[in-house]
Amino acid sequence: MNSIRAKTIASGVFCIFVTLALISSLLPLASNRMIVKAQTNLANITVGVYTGAGADDDCATALQSLLAWMGPTVVEVTEASIEISILDTLDLLAFPGGSPDVYAAMLASEGVQRVQQFVANGGAYFGICGGGMFATRTLGLCEGVWVYPIPGISADIHLEDLAVNQESTGPDLSAEPATYQVLYWGSHYFVPTNPEDIIPIMSYPENDGIALCVARYSYGTVFICGPHPEFEEGSTRDGTSLFDELNDPDSEWGLLRRVTQWLIDEASEPMPFNPFTGMEGILIVVGVITVIVVVGIVVFMVRKRNR
Repeated sequence: MNSIRAKTIASGVFCIFVTLALISSLLPLASNRMIVKAQTNLANITVGVYTGAGADDDCATALQSLLAWMGPTVVEVTEASIEISILDTLDLLAFPGGSPDVYAAMLASEGVQRVQQFVANGGAYFGICGGGMFATRTLGLCEGVWVYPIPGISADIHLEDLAVNQESTGPDLSAEPATYQVLYWGSHYFVPTNPEDIIPIMSYPENDGIALCVARYSYGTVFICGPHPEFEEGSTRDGTSLFDELNDPDSEWGLLRRVTQWLIDEASEPMPFNPFTGMEGILIVVGVITVIVVVGIVVFMVRKRNR
């Protein structure tokens, strides 16, 4: 009788162990879901524009004006404020044209890691010219290289016709015009290591080189840009009179708002573990019920054999 009882208890314990092992193996899969922010109102977000060492003053001013025009709260960010965790308050971090080498030197390894983690955890990154180079060379948010000069394009400052990717699988650009005239100012084009990892926004018709593109980085999103669509040539709404003599006939700000909306909507964050909701809750409830049933069967069988 003791032998039968021991075998029954051992079988029950084994069933319980298998049930708990199954639950523990499935929970990581369930908790790896994401929360996707859909149709975010840009007026409800906070954007940080880097204005510290290395940033060109006019580029930073034009970028701040562009982003403020979109409606969010815009704050200035420096290497010092990054060090004291201003990134925790931001939805999007923007780096203007400037020196990517100075950006890297001033932020140092700890600041670079904070920016990388900000994007990886579901933040959005917006980089123009030097800010785009900083994203690839130092932050590693996109893999690839920037190339200059661009074949067939004058190195002089001018307005350059760029082709719009109206079939974009990222931001909806189907209603955008086929081309825009964008400021070329020592600009580059981007050659991605893995083209399937990026979504082109605009390109140089001369060589199909990528001028603007978006990508995903872990749970976050990234926009990088070689030329300068943040400037409104011929208009003062960019906060600067630089290049106004060029008198651009169109504005890229509407397209950039679509891009920014996509960055925010597509950025996501890890689903916080809640043992009482979703798949996690189902697994736990099923597991608890299974354990209770198995224990009940074991107790019933032991009592029955003891009678």
